[in-house]
Amino acid sequence: MNDHPKTGLGDVLAHVMNCDHEGEEPDLSGGRRVDYVVTGIRGALVDAHAVDDPTNKYVSSAAVLSQNLKTEVGSLLGRHFSCRVVPGNPGTFFVDFQPTPEPGAQASA
Repeated sequence: MNDHPKTGLGDVLAHVMNCDHEGEEPDLSGGRRVDYVVTGIRGALVDAHAVDDPTNKYVSSAAVLSQNLKTEVGSLLGRHFSCRVVPGNPGTFFVDFQPTPEPGAQASA
């Protein structure tokens, strides 16, 4: 038999929201900037890979990425962007999103 009390998700979320998490913020100051290109949209998700390393994948919600890049979801396919990739605990953080021009595109003088 399981002696642990059953706790609902709402109870867990309320506990997390009410806990003092001071000092537990992840350090997002490090990392490196990586350039990505969106290669596909699968329902509500977007697939992207690093421009310099196609094995370096990035998958995100299309809505979140479009919000981070201040653009419409419909314009994400083929979009180039960069962000800082910061190793953390737990996981990896992707922060400071910026749209970038396509390679070969040059600004007019």
